[in-house]
Amino acid sequence: MKKTLKKKKSTTIDLSKVLELMIEWSFECGGILNSHLIRSYNEPLKLLDKGKQGLATEADLLSEAYVMKQIHAHFPDHKILSEEDAFSRELKMEGVDEDQYLWLIDPLDGTNNFFNKVPFFCVSLALNKGSETLVGVVYNPVTCELFYAVRGGGAYLMRLVGDKEIKIRLKATKSKKVFKEALLSANLTSKRVEKDLLKSFPEVRAMRRLGSAALELSYVAAGMLDAYWEYRLQPWDMGAAGLICEEAGVKISTIKGEKYHPFGVSVLAADPALYAPLKKILNK
Repeated sequence: MKKTLKKKKSTTIDLSKVLELMIEWSFECGGILNSHLIRSYNEPLKLLDKGKQGLATEADLLSEAYVMKQIHAHFPDHKILSEEDAFSRELKMEGVDEDQYLWLIDPLDGTNNFFNKVPFFCVSLALNKGSETLVGVVYNPVTCELFYAVRGGGAYLMRLVGDKEIKIRLKATKSKKVFKEALLSANLTSKRVEKDLLKSFPEVRAMRRLGSAALELSYVAAGMLDAYWEYRLQPWDMGAAGLICEEAGVKISTIKGEKYHPFGVSVLAADPALYAPLKKILNK
């Protein structure tokens, strides 16, 4: 069944068509990123220094420009909040109009990985109405992993394995998983994390810090990671992957346990069996 939403001028948005466009755009952006990644082995990437906010490459900017051009062409009345555009205009979100369609774009999530040729980065695209995400796409062009979700329609992973394309509906497990079996991802070396957290943390199978919030959240949705948390992410970091987690049945909230939305101050996503004990540890 196609899901539609009414716009102010009695027109409708077909979310299934929006998803098709977003997947097409993510593939095009992936091509831009891959071409620059290959080129970077022979010549250095052009960099934009964002100070405390990190760095951006020419690939970030070209990927963003492509998506913004497509959105302006197809949805001229929609607003856009994109990482590099927000930086260049020093955009501050004072509030969200709940009747406004808003795109949350990260044209290259995992720029540090990309710059160092680590193949863990992605394109993250989300369409919101106000603070609610309606459609989300996360695409890693190196591994050909495509995660996507439409609100109320479930979450999926499409991936090329050899010459075969697989499609999996993502559903959180109902297992009684315990910490000793868990593979967790978090930035425990961050200044935002209490220094004694590592000492009080229970034994786990392994910890990871992979460097792309959108992909790490998507991996939780797919059961490839058992939990991920972080402080002070931006809306474009969480928008698409947060919806993918919700539609997969993963427990997701702020670290304090407040209702998740992409404008929150933190995020915690976890296997349902680990969510409550993990939230308790993080809020000691």
